[in-house]
Order: sequence, then C-alpha cells, then structure tokens
Amino acid sequence: MTTVEARAGAGLAAPAIVYFVLFWALPALAALYLSFTSYDLSGTPQWVGLDNYREMVTSDEFWSSAGVTLLYTVFAVGPTIVIALVVAVPLAKPGRFRAWLRGLIFIPAVMPLVGATVLWQVIYSTGGLADALARAAGVGARPWLTDSDYAIWALLVMVIWKYVGLYVIIFVAGLQALPANVFEAAAIDGARTLRTFFLVTVPLLRRTFTFVIVVAVTGAMQSFVPAYLLTKGGPVNATQVLPLYLYNNAFSYSRFGYASAIAIVLLVVLLIFAFTQFTLVRSDEE
Repeated sequence: MTTVEARAGAGLAAPAIVYFVLFWALPALAALYLSFTSYDLSGTPQWVGLDNYREMVTSDEFWSSAGVTLLYTVFAVGPTIVIALVVAVPLAKPGRFRAWLRGLIFIPAVMPLVGATVLWQVIYSTGGLADALARAAGVGARPWLTDSDYAIWALLVMVIWKYVGLYVIIFVAGLQALPANVFEAAAIDGARTLRTFFLVTVPLLRRTFTFVIVVAVTGAMQSFVPAYLLTKGGPVNATQVLPLYLYNNAFSYSRFGYASAIAIVLLVVLLIFAFTQFTLVRSDEE
C-alpha cells in the first residue's frame, strides 16, 4: 500500500472513527466513571466506589426488572426467529408476487418505532381491534395493558409484529445465497422436504442464524420505547425492562451514578453474549 492510498484510506475512515469515539467510546467511559459515583447533575460527582453495584445486586426491583428483561428477550427473540424462518423459506423461491410479499412483510420494520407503538396503543385501547378480535374468538375483551397477566404478552405481540419482517428479509438473503448443488444432491439421495430443511438448510444457515440471534438479542435487551410508551413499565412493574429501570433511576430519581452502573452491567452482558456466539460459530467452522 502506497502512502497516498494509506492517507486516502485514513481520510475515508476518519468520519466513522470520530463518530465512534464521540458517540460511543467517550460516553461509555463517562458511564463507567459515573457508575462509581453518586451524581444527581447538581455539583460534582462524589466517589462511592462499588456502592452502586452492591445496591444493585441486593435490590429486589433490579432483579425483578432483570427477570422481565429475560422473559421479554426469550419470547421476543425465539418466536420472531422461528416465524421469520418459516415465512422466509417459501419467499426465497422464485415466483410471481414474491417480491411484493417480501415488501409487504417488511413494512412494519421500516415504520418509526414510536409510530408503531402508538398504533398498537390504539389497537389495545378499550373497544379497539384487540377487543374486537377477542370478542370474535369468543373470549371477550381484556385489559391488555392494565393487567399484569396480559401486559407483557401484549407487548411481545407488538414487538414480534414490528421486527419479524426484518428477519424474514435477512433469512431470504441467506437462503438465496446457499449453493443449489447441495440441495440437488440431497434430492438425488431421496431426502424429503423436512429432512432437507433440518439437515441441510438449517446447518448451512448457521452464520445467518448467528447474526440474527445477536442482533435480535441485543435489540431486545436494549428495548425501551415499547415498554415506555405502552405501559410505562406497569402494571406493578410487570413490563419494567432494565433499560426502563435505568431511565427511571436517571431521569425520575436523578440517580445518574446508579443508572450508569446498570448501563455498564447491561453492556458487559451483551458483549459476553455476542463474543460467545461468534466464538462458537468460529469453532464449528474450524
């Protein structure tokens, strides 16, 4: 590489590096520092060492929010990926109207999250579409967002609807990139559709699965807008995920040091998860 090429490369990379440093690295370092302090935006941060972390691990509300976050992540990611894969398989094949169908399925994914959440607020309102469908099914209207037995599941239905189209498109791209000769060989060997799917298609999609799982899990664990707009974390903290718990401590109680500690713990968990996933995929390929 010549000096001119090196300078051109550095110049092209500079905006991304500046963006990363200003909006990711520096805020993360600031949050790490604040997590060891008591800070309410008035005055200067007061060093408290590990007090915020000690309080966190002994807080019932923190563990309740962690449990809600785990439940939310498992049931937002698992069904979404399964539905997306099942829908993607027929859409990946050539045919009339397949492109139109892919576009229609992708519409919720490109909707602004706030707008989509407000739409579902209307759907779940008294006398809304959810009540109408429940009456048509013979189960009657339900307090979808005000009953702790229904609120988290109502939230999950909205999240699955919002993101399933995104993962459909990713799986379609992955399926269309698979080598056709492998499937031809399986057909010659007499493998049926389901056997081919589970023994050929799914293993060949492991890189796609890894990408989708990492993106979906990190997105679910950082999810804030749906819970904030639909339920405010209620009723009785039934939908208070960790990002909302963090937000409440920071902006409702002005406990920015404690909120920063929550953010650091969440970041570490996400980094460990992503690293583990990519390490497992790499070890499978070696």
